Amino acid sequence: MSQPKPAHPAGFTLVELLVVIAIIGILVALLLPAVQSARESARTLQCTNNLKQLALACHAHEDAQGHLPANGIHYRYVGNPNKGFGVTQPGGWHYNILPFIEQSSLRELGLGQTDAEWKETGKQLVGTAVPTFICPTRGAARPFPYTVSAAYQFWNINRPATIARSDYAANSGNRVGGWCNYILWNSNEKQTGVIYAHKVLRAADIRDGLGNTYLIGERYIDPNYYLNGSSGGNDQGWSVGHDFDVFRCTDWSPSNPATSATYAPRRDTPGVNVREMFGSPHAIFHMALCDGSVQSVSYAIAPEIHWRLGNREDGEVIPGGAF
Repeated sequence: MSQPKPAHPAGFTLVELLVVIAIIGILVALLLPAVQSARESARTLQCTNNLKQLALACHAHEDAQGHLPANGIHYRYVGNPNKGFGVTQPGGWHYNILPFIEQSSLRELGLGQTDAEWKETGKQLVGTAVPTFICPTRGAARPFPYTVSAAYQFWNINRPATIARSDYAANSGNRVGGWCNYILWNSNEKQTGVIYAHKVLRAADIRDGLGNTYLIGERYIDPNYYLNGSSGGNDQGWSVGHDFDVFRCTDWSPSNPATSATYAPRRDTPGVNVREMFGSPHAIFHMALCDGSVQSVSYAIAPEIHWRLGNREDGEVIPGGAF
């Protein structure tokens, strides 16, 4: 009588296991870009929502104060709650809209203090990260070590250990020089933007129409300087007065294309450390117009169109599809 054959042992052979691992690896490789794309889409959506909230806050500021936010007086000053909301307020537009993005307690920090007392309290202000000011593609809202040299540090507060930043900038006009540049506030040049130093505007002053003029937008930053604060356009934080940390321009000249390229909107690019232009880490950048709408804008936008969108009163109507 023959003996029954033994049953095959359960489980995979080595070859079968390797095939399964290979298939899983292929599936992961196929799915990973889709997952990353979905995550970036979610981050981009959050970024546009931030801009929307900031634009609405600018209009709420006008309703409450009679004008759009002031942009401070100098890059070596930060906001002070005892200096009001107008041209005497040393802090920039971020500081002035705090009550309108549910940050009233931060705007009132140090209210009633003397200037001497504020010098110490102000360190808490500049080190406070505000999530609405941060593009999630660049990272979480958090403070960073303050690395500015003593020659350029703040005048109205004691030197802080940390500072928090913003990824959004106001439209200060379509010329980098003159009033757009923080060191030339005594210039007789008339600036063409919407939020800049030593002056406040109303929506009625935007003569080209609210839907034809930039209000605020994403700002360009070299990725090499996201964290270290060593770039002149990303070193002083959101609480500062008129500085490239809180404003940008749309300069352009048809007679000087080489210089104009310096100020064209750009996607964040390692090794390109410039501080004047709008831009973002996304495949497109986003701008809030003065009517409160947020537009997705191609980096290939016609230079003249981008330039004119930075001017509140050049009399030019932006054609449909310009974005």
